[in-house]
Amino acid sequence: VVCTRERGKNGALMNLLAARGARCVELPLVEAVPGEDAATFPDVLKRESWDWVCVTSPEAAKVFLEAYERAGRPSGVRVAVVGAGTGKVLAKAEPTTFAMDKQFTPSKATAATMAAELPCDQGSLILYPASKKAATTLQDGLEARGATVVRLNTYSTERVERLSPEDVAAAVRADVVTFGSPSAVRAWVELCGDALYERLTADARALQPAYVCIGETSAEACANCELPDVFYPELPGIEGWAETVFLAL
Repeated sequence: VVCTRERGKNGALMNLLAARGARCVELPLVEAVPGEDAATFPDVLKRESWDWVCVTSPEAAKVFLEAYERAGRPSGVRVAVVGAGTGKVLAKAEPTTFAMDKQFTPSKATAATMAAELPCDQGSLILYPASKKAATTLQDGLEARGATVVRLNTYSTERVERLSPEDVAAAVRADVVTFGSPSAVRAWVELCGDALYERLTADARALQPAYVCIGETSAEACANCELPDVFYPELPGIEGWAETVFLAL
């Protein structure tokens, strides 16, 4: 099983898979880089009395924590997280830092569900620090409900520059390749697509890997890239992702 998240972020999935006998290889296809709004994030955070700050990925949570510290830890910040994995990043902070009892998590870890379920009113002021490549699903849904949303592109997930030929050769022979973001899907096609095509055309018995995504958004990216045999759990999350890997094997 090839795990393609940023370096250092594959451990939880790999541990779950290895505990059940899977052989895992970490092959980071993407890396997080600062976005154009990263420098202004702390000032924006402390400038307004935000009703909610919406955090939709573990990387966004990490960037938020850094900005919160640089802003001088403003009081009264209420954080809405998209799912358990994102929440765990914030939970590592001091227990009283973000008034955890007021934190919101939707019933399903998707931007659409978060937009529909977030407790807000007409005119609520919401800060959305996001990846530059994130879709507009969350902000569109909240604005449709009458909220005012300020989006900051605080980071971006970019393809790594290159992979070694040895890593590529091993990856295209895997039984399963896992994707944690649409950016990783596109990076796979760009970095490994030619080698996979050469293998499939050279050996009639060769098979594509199965592709197992953390959620529906990454699976849609697979469909857009015309990748076959795509699987994803009904509820996004590490445990369901790992279980889906074994269903795909």
